[in-house]
Amino acid sequence: MKIDSIEKIVALSKENTEALVKSSSVAVKGLEDVAKASQEYVTASSEKADAAFKALFACKTPAEFLELNSKLARESVEGVIADSRKFVELTQTVVTAALEPISARVAAFQSLVKSAA
Repeated sequence: MKIDSIEKIVALSKENTEALVKSSSVAVKGLEDVAKASQEYVTASSEKADAAFKALFACKTPAEFLELNSKLARESVEGVIADSRKFVELTQTVVTAALEPISARVAAFQSLVKSAA
């Protein structure tokens, strides 16, 4: 093997390692963001549930109770759907960002192989 070939392999290995480290760092930061968003969701959900129970117990008639209960149920379902979308988007963003350095290395390797052929 030629010296320049060995140097290219060493450089490629170094760049691949750096990409893995960067990818891992991005993934860890992203998971921290997801954990923070999850904690905020739990806190907000608890506060909403507490307010809902207080409002339901304050109802004076069964009709008022049923009307409020229906409204709260609808709002709850709409909230779960919206929050689920936010978590999906956040997770997709994290995964895409974490895979970006590795994808760049794969593309560089493919380019190297094509130029060597």
